[in-house]
Amino acid sequence: MTRQDHAGALTIVMVHERFAPDYGGGGEYVVLEIAKHLIAMGHRVRVVTTGDPAHDSFDGVPLVRLPVSRYRFNLCTDAIAATAAGADLIHCFTYHAAWPSWRAGRRLGIPVVLGVLALFGPAWREMRKGPVSRLFQWFEAFLLRLAFARQIFLSPGSLRLAQGLRPARATDCVIAPGISLQDYGPASEREGVVFSGKLDVRKGTQALQQLARELPDIPFLVVAWGDDFEAFARSSPPNMTVQRFVDRQHLAAALGSSRLFLFPTKAETFGLVVAEAMASGCAVVSSAPLEFEGARIDPDDLPGIKLAVRQLWEDPVRCAACGQRNMALAQAYSWHRHMDSLTALYRSLCGVPSDRIESLAEKDDVR
Repeated sequence: MTRQDHAGALTIVMVHERFAPDYGGGGEYVVLEIAKHLIAMGHRVRVVTTGDPAHDSFDGVPLVRLPVSRYRFNLCTDAIAATAAGADLIHCFTYHAAWPSWRAGRRLGIPVVLGVLALFGPAWREMRKGPVSRLFQWFEAFLLRLAFARQIFLSPGSLRLAQGLRPARATDCVIAPGISLQDYGPASEREGVVFSGKLDVRKGTQALQQLARELPDIPFLVVAWGDDFEAFARSSPPNMTVQRFVDRQHLAAALGSSRLFLFPTKAETFGLVVAEAMASGCAVVSSAPLEFEGARIDPDDLPGIKLAVRQLWEDPVRCAACGQRNMALAQAYSWHRHMDSLTALYRSLCGVPSDRIESLAEKDDVR
């Protein structure tokens, strides 16, 4: 890859442990959208990730896939440095792309930006058992202490958690992600409570099943993925329908046809699906660290969550009003806004005059 200096175009190497169509959560969507928008704006982008090297592109994004596990990806500094030779900067993401990208950037003498897609802190103690949980906590804090040129957090809540794990830095910043706003909206007929996410203890899925059992007159829809999908579906009560997550279009249909979105997460950097539910016109009951209308709950307070769901369910006028306000709030989560902030950050690190990069924004047709 060669550095591009004309018309404000940058050469950017993005590094993430997974890339579409491989999927582990909302992070893969965020990385894909950033790459596509950068390319549409005229920048040169290549993504280093794991997987079959024969699959060297996806949806127009050039890829370098390394045939290693995401854990061994931590050892791939040489491959990242080789791809990034001549690039303006590296933009990597938590977790397993961060350490090798930081080392590659130091070797090449170029800035490395860390996008903090996941940050769990004390929640690791429930997500993993025994010494393994402490190892993951240590590794997370270790990554946050590395001297990246910038660390980008998705929400003020995520930034506060990071600054509880290491001192605040002038290089910390918050840039909320975008969502595909054009894909979300309310259906003409709306019924039920919906949840979407990975089936793990962090997302509060056990509480979700218990709430459905205690509210048998309310229909629940779960759109989810994870190793425990079959067991979760079998153990769910009769008023809970469980569907596999297929794609974001399927999710949009589920959100648009529901009145209320329930998301009792115990640790979240942002809650992409919460913003998508807001854009779909759902009232929201959640603990996610973003502004929404509905009810903010403690994920460990099952009676409080039950009361919040019941009150919104039995007051359809208030529920609908919350949904309308959420649709307005969700307009802040546009990819246009995210990319404007991100490219301004790139510009500050690379010393490119603002008018040269801003002129590229007119090319961006996938916002």
